[in-house]
Amino acid sequence: MIELIDREKPLSLYIHVPFCSSKCSYCAFYSEPQGAWNKSIIERYTDLISNQIGKCTEKYPHPFHTVYIGGGNPGKLGEKNLLKILEKALSAGKPDEVTVELNPEDVGPWISSMEGIVDRISIGIQSMNEKMLSFLGRNATLKENTRALETLSSSRFSFNADIITSVPGFSVEDTLEDIRKVSLYGPDHISFYSLVYEEGTKFYPLYEKRDEEYEEKCLREGWHLLKELGYRHYEVSNFAKPGNEAKHNLVYWNLGAYIGLGPGAEGRTGRNEVYTIRSNQDVFEFLEKPVYDVEILDRMDRIVDYIMLKLRIEEGIDKAEFEKLSGLSFDSLLPFLEKECPGECYINAKESFRLTEEGLMVLDNIVRTLVLALV
Repeated sequence: MIELIDREKPLSLYIHVPFCSSKCSYCAFYSEPQGAWNKSIIERYTDLISNQIGKCTEKYPHPFHTVYIGGGNPGKLGEKNLLKILEKALSAGKPDEVTVELNPEDVGPWISSMEGIVDRISIGIQSMNEKMLSFLGRNATLKENTRALETLSSSRFSFNADIITSVPGFSVEDTLEDIRKVSLYGPDHISFYSLVYEEGTKFYPLYEKRDEEYEEKCLREGWHLLKELGYRHYEVSNFAKPGNEAKHNLVYWNLGAYIGLGPGAEGRTGRNEVYTIRSNQDVFEFLEKPVYDVEILDRMDRIVDYIMLKLRIEEGIDKAEFEKLSGLSFDSLLPFLEKECPGECYINAKESFRLTEEGLMVLDNIVRTLVLALV
């Protein structure tokens, strides 16, 4: 993995922390619940990740562009171990943005120790409705959500709050009330997304009972309220006050280079060729001998990734960039799209192609149509 780092490109770093209190009913990310790990495993994991970061910085002796520590729940590392990993990640200099994910129950006065090191905290609020939190299998209570938001709103950190919508048994008004309540604490950024029924989760059997009209109404009215509150809809599921867009996530959506460390983590880097690098191990295998699988992306993989990711963001597809990558004119694909999607779904300009909010509602269909046009 280390030899695939390109010293000439800005490089970001993602660190996966696979420890959690318990597994939420909708969560498909790899994590191990409390009881499966102990203090010794946490410390071994911290040492191993710190060592891997050190090897990366030997190859890439520059500050990382962005650093993101996610999970799972990085709060389960504890203050000492989290600071140790952060210190290693910043050993070559301060990145443009450092983000740490935390669950509400772990937000407390101790986070002041990260001031000046961490720029941004992403907190999984999900809802301000006690019944919805219970239905989702969240560990945090409404009281803990409120306390966490109060702590962050009075801190020096920029912060993001996650909100889930389209939850069965709850109303559109419940979603709007969640947005109103969270916005009172002044988050710079809100991630707002529909409940997804991923295979392997407790909620997966509910997939066939989805109400798509309800989901669409939740999104439409939620998007409208967020814009009224001053948040810019810069990515299909993300809203930010001007200048507070998530720099690390923009690396993903703009197909930048990043290293992913930890079980379940994925990276994307390379020199003349593009690679994805992924760990498919559980944390116990990872501690014994970390293994990262490397896959070279072929031309079609890279084109599909480009279409799929760039259409998520407000700027959309740069036609010159697309032609350089694919050898094709993007406009040559449009006749296929015009047959399937009404014109109000997109804005086709001379230099770019981007989706309107109508288009974002049918994003998957548009991506599928464009990809089939390539075949």
